[in-house]
Amino acid sequence: MTLTTFDVAQATAAVNSGGVVSAVLRADGNSFYIEFETRERGAAELVTSNGRQRRAFRDPVQALKVLRELGLTEGRFALAEWNPDAPRRAWSRPDSAAEMKAKHEAAAEHAAFIADIEAGLAEAGNPSEPGIDHADAMAQLEARLAAYVSASKRKAAR
Repeated sequence: MTLTTFDVAQATAAVNSGGVVSAVLRADGNSFYIEFETRERGAAELVTSNGRQRRAFRDPVQALKVLRELGLTEGRFALAEWNPDAPRRAWSRPDSAAEMKAKHEAAAEHAAFIADIEAGLAEAGNPSEPGIDHADAMAQLEARLAAYVSASKRKAAR
């Protein structure tokens, strides 16, 4: 028999419909997991919505907050497997890491662009700097735009 799984939305629906009798906060190593005692399907466990993996909590207080938000105010603890001295495993969020990397790259590009504009404005306001012919300025601008478009296409192809 396979264990029933609930993500938070499914657990909310099950609790609201009266299908959940109680909850068990179960420890395993230094992580905590939520299990439910259901009326019809027996035991169920809380899983992540995206990967359907068992939802782990580093801090039991966070798990208790989830249980309270679900409307469960009574339950049990299963702490026999709890080992507070167990080495902490690294929690990775590859989706967040990629998003943050992209944000940092965009911020660096923006800062470089602003610095370039400010340098150009300072240069333009300096009467001792020699002027540039309009045709030369337009040629330089078109070359820069072509370089930006080319770099943008390379990034999009990755």
